[in-house]
Amino acid sequence: MDPRFALKNVSKRYPANQFPALDNVNLVIYEKKINALMGKSGCGKSTLARVLLGLEKYDAGEILYRGKAMNSIPIKEFRKKNQVMFQDPFLSVNPCFTIRKILWEPLLINKKPTHKNEFKEKIDHLLELVEIPASFLNRYPSELSGGQLQRIVLARALALEPEFLVLDEPFSSLDEIMAARLMRCFKNIFAQLEIGVLFISHHLNHTQFLADYVAIMEKGRIIQQEPTNYTN
Repeated sequence: MDPRFALKNVSKRYPANQFPALDNVNLVIYEKKINALMGKSGCGKSTLARVLLGLEKYDAGEILYRGKAMNSIPIKEFRKKNQVMFQDPFLSVNPCFTIRKILWEPLLINKKPTHKNEFKEKIDHLLELVEIPASFLNRYPSELSGGQLQRIVLARALALEPEFLVLDEPFSSLDEIMAARLMRCFKNIFAQLEIGVLFISHHLNHTQFLADYVAIMEKGRIIQQEPTNYTN
């Protein structure tokens, strides 16, 4: 198995905090696998994700991306291939945009269509993939449930055909029945598209269902990483 990211003794401290957010973190995140990162709130999970995506700088250590130093990778190309989903879908989209515009935006900014209907066909395919009816395209985020909108956020993240996704607690705002439905949908999509994932969660059942590998984080350190034995 090839590592997509390898963190070596990565540290990060915020001046106002007594303890480091990341304390000599060593972690391997694999290609085309669902890698879970578990830990209590405040243990450093989200900080690790932001550092991994280049959204924040780290103070010490090294991050390798596919065997190369992160600072040697063109950031625009990196962002296309590595997308992120956050916890609250309603804070992840512009409430004044229709669903159509939410899905069109990354395509318009980052791609040039090769034929007239390319973007329409792409959006139709994305909606089919996340099991959302095309009739939702003219709706606004406030007209969708949390689970429906999280599917739209996933579709938007997939619009540029990334190779890797960071999911930062994407099911924690949902009830357990909706979370279970969404996890099955997401897991099928990741397998179908052969996308690698870093799934951040504090929920053991979620990580056991989704993940191929689980790392446990505590007070800014990785204290354990191992494959899961769950099959469904």
